[in-house]
Amino acid sequence: MAQLVSMPLEDGGEVLIESAEGRGAIPVGAGGRVVQASETVQKAMGGIRSAAEAVLGQLRAMDQPPSKVNVQFGIKVTGEASLAVAKSAGEANFNVTLEWSGVDENS
Repeated sequence: MAQLVSMPLEDGGEVLIESAEGRGAIPVGAGGRVVQASETVQKAMGGIRSAAEAVLGQLRAMDQPPSKVNVQFGIKVTGEASLAVAKSAGEANFNVTLEWSGVDENS
């Protein structure tokens, strides 16, 4: 059953995010359909940022690093009201696209 998660912002505001899970959250208002997240959006995004930086760091360390990198992954709010990489086709994954321009193929 979908519920709303209220995630605070560091500036004092909040954002409501729809979540499909309901375990581990604290119900607040709206007849128990809105739960309060235990961390701010900025703190929760820190883990997502770390994952993206790890992927990018490994790709930049290649002998011939790509000139363009596109990393895509879904984010969902878990029952614990934190952010996680979302499942896609039954498994969590990253979609990574690499592009090289002006690379001499004979070197």
